[in-house]
Amino acid sequence: MASKHPEYKVHGNEATADVLFHPHGHRKNIVAISIKDTKSSEKLLDWALNNIIDRESDTVVLINAHMPDRGVDLAVRGGYIESPLDSENEIERSHGIVNKFGHQLQDDGYHVQAFSLIGNPGQEIIKKITELNVTHLVLGEKGFSSSGKVIQDNVVKYITKHCKCAITIVKTT
Repeated sequence: MASKHPEYKVHGNEATADVLFHPHGHRKNIVAISIKDTKSSEKLLDWALNNIIDRESDTVVLINAHMPDRGVDLAVRGGYIESPLDSENEIERSHGIVNKFGHQLQDDGYHVQAFSLIGNPGQEIIKKITELNVTHLVLGEKGFSSSGKVIQDNVVKYITKHCKCAITIVKTT
């Protein structure tokens, strides 16, 4: 059965609210979900679908935001970038994350759009949800190593301080 929703694709930083156009009229809510790794994102997405999102009337916006060069992140964890292709691999990984969930949601009958954003995660998420007039943002919080925890807390703290829409933070562990 063909989907009644517009074609699904992953958008970058440059995409605007035009991608949320729905041929059957306006949607009730635009619910953005910030996803990272696939394990915690499955829990986060399941929670949002069961508690917030209405399949018939809401638009789901999947967002994966990442730094353009993960050298700093890797250095904190004791790693290093092996080649310039690592940045391209990171972009492909990001697209893979949003694609997996985006296609799954569209197959299940949800109206969904996905964004793979490059830049400071907190700033890029705020910029994109503002551009799209998102009505509700869902974030996941999980346990990290001590250095990873500080990075995650800073992103969540930035978003909660600057976000103009409703926010739900879901513990995913």
